[in-house]
Amino acid sequence: MREIAPDGITGMPSRTAAYLCRQIAGLVKGGSLTPETCLRIYAFCGIRPSDTQWRQFLIPVLCFLGLLSLVAGAVFFIAWNWVWLPKMAKFALAELLIVALSVLVWWRWYSTLARSALLAAGLGFGALFALYGQIYQTGADSWELFRAWLGVLLPLALIARQNSLWFCSWLVANLGFQLYYTTLPTSLLDLAVFDNVTRLPTAVLYSYLALLAACLVVREALAWRAITHRPKSWLASRWFSRVMAGFLLLLLTTIVTGNLSDWQGANHVTSVTIGWMITLLAGYYLYRYRYVDLCMLTLGVASLTVVGCALIMQLFLLAYDTGDLFLTGALMIFWVLVNGSILLNWQRKLAEKGPIDLVPARLTLLTSTLRQQGLLSASQIEEIKQRGHASDLPWYLRLALSVGGWIAAIIILLLMALVLYTADLLDDPNSATLILPSLLLAVIARGLLRNERDDKHHLGLAWAIAATCGLIFGVLLQIQSSDFSFMMSGSLCALPILAVMAVSMPDRTYRFMAITAMTFFLVLAGYSLARLTLSPTAGHFAVSILVAAVIFLWLGIVSHQLRLQAGPYAEAVPPLLYGIPAGLMMLSFLVINAAFMTDMFWSAAQFATLQSAMGTGIAAGLMLSVLSQRRNGQPLFSIITLPAALICGAAALFAPGIGLGLWLILMARYQGSPGMLVVSGGFMVLYVIGWYAFLEVTLLQKSLLLLAGGLVLLGLAWGVKKVLPAQIGGASENA
Repeated sequence: MREIAPDGITGMPSRTAAYLCRQIAGLVKGGSLTPETCLRIYAFCGIRPSDTQWRQFLIPVLCFLGLLSLVAGAVFFIAWNWVWLPKMAKFALAELLIVALSVLVWWRWYSTLARSALLAAGLGFGALFALYGQIYQTGADSWELFRAWLGVLLPLALIARQNSLWFCSWLVANLGFQLYYTTLPTSLLDLAVFDNVTRLPTAVLYSYLALLAACLVVREALAWRAITHRPKSWLASRWFSRVMAGFLLLLLTTIVTGNLSDWQGANHVTSVTIGWMITLLAGYYLYRYRYVDLCMLTLGVASLTVVGCALIMQLFLLAYDTGDLFLTGALMIFWVLVNGSILLNWQRKLAEKGPIDLVPARLTLLTSTLRQQGLLSASQIEEIKQRGHASDLPWYLRLALSVGGWIAAIIILLLMALVLYTADLLDDPNSATLILPSLLLAVIARGLLRNERDDKHHLGLAWAIAATCGLIFGVLLQIQSSDFSFMMSGSLCALPILAVMAVSMPDRTYRFMAITAMTFFLVLAGYSLARLTLSPTAGHFAVSILVAAVIFLWLGIVSHQLRLQAGPYAEAVPPLLYGIPAGLMMLSFLVINAAFMTDMFWSAAQFATLQSAMGTGIAAGLMLSVLSQRRNGQPLFSIITLPAALICGAAALFAPGIGLGLWLILMARYQGSPGMLVVSGGFMVLYVIGWYAFLEVTLLQKSLLLLAGGLVLLGLAWGVKKVLPAQIGGASENA
């Protein structure tokens, strides 16, 4: 039986094409390739999608979102306890959705729509079982619902042969196990660190961990066999294996750190610590020498870092005096930075053999094809090879280094405060107390970041973050005002500090963080000023203009990014491209959690009108940008630019994060970035969950809203299928 479709969103460029185009962008920055030629290469490789490639991308994405919205709406509808409807009618409604999805799978078995429909049908069975328990009140525990649900998901996963259904089965099985232990007198965490007389909980814990490890081993064996013999098979995908490994290491790391905190007592599980060590050693051998996988190595090093920090605290943090605190902090910083340097060293050595996670033969074939098409010359191809691959850090490694940098920066700040406390400088703090030491940290950070050695560069990132936080805190200490003025003044003070530090620190990761924070504080400061000085209507208008200006600037940079990369400000382009939308995403989360945040930190109704102002600003910014680009003959998304802006703008008026998230999904395809696509999808899911949690409407209205949204998305998929061409023209690595 054939599988429904390859596991992944169709219409996205291949990893080989995406990697090569990132390297080609370096030629534009160096001046050896013109932006116009680079744009032609992007189009050839599928980075800049044609109308046909937009069709290949939009149809499965819209179908997936639409079916997911329908299933979520059905779950909300079932959760609403409507007493006037007969119970058989309730079952009919729940089963009707499953039957309709099943018919769709049978009718369009080999289409991408059937793949999404089969996943939706599997999720729909969960709603059906929940309805059964709700109506008949069988007295069964929650874990029994998940057990029955797993019995349906597993056959569907075997039939479909797609990672998404296997992931759902694995997730439901783990949730069922966790819920089973919540029915016992003690929690799962207690069972992990305490041993009962019967030894049954410990034995079950060992069995659970062993079963997780066995599932990972089987999945990896199938994956590497598929990579060797059938590279395009769904089993060759690596993301599911990495999720399984991350979860297993999370459990092991939690138990081992608990053992270290109680290593002199009897309430620990020593065998798990030994198993954790064996797991790390086996993983190092397999993924460093046999089946190279830098992501797996990164997960292992992250676990080792956490356990090492716990061990350092246990060894040296005994008397809680100044010397022990300083020694503990210094050793933890050293341990975090050493592990980061080890990862960078592995990445460099692996990259010397070729691009990580790529097949060198495919890269050679693609460069040869581009040379035959007259898009690249032999000298340019040689320049790409000489540039090397060490500077192309994978997203997971950048994330690990960023988190490690923040941890080290926080410890540096605490050590600096400890030194100031020892010198009695915190008794009467003034501007020089934190600002002068922070300036010294900034000077050291700049020197480290200018160094090309990996370990010093990684250390410089931590010092730069610590210096920035110290400077901002130093300025905030001088502000003596009301809560609202404090928030406004703090935002205004942070903006120039972040701007100067972003220009001074030669590091792309740091600049991305700085641009994200600047976008956040810019809108927040504008909103605070508008509330303080303008009427509600004028303030709403002013904040909307500010957000629209930010959107207009961002899309202008996106539209002219290749020309900007060929100019003197090339290093500022990537941080601006990704930092501005990241700041807007942070603001979106702020406004949906406004009630919770204001109860904790500020006065009530602090951000009452920020959500509507952001929605209006996002809609206005999108429309102004699209109309401006259309007037200049440079639309981003070809014929779908204007309809996309209208739809996303309308959604933003209703909920800013939904409109922004939909536009970010389109931007991810325009940039040819799977990482940005995952981030955008995750943002959409988290935003919708938070937005619905604080939406002051009934459960019935929520369900009807989700059902209507799902039908609209499916209608849009049908419209894309009718409007955009289906034929594929031209050679492309994306095929």
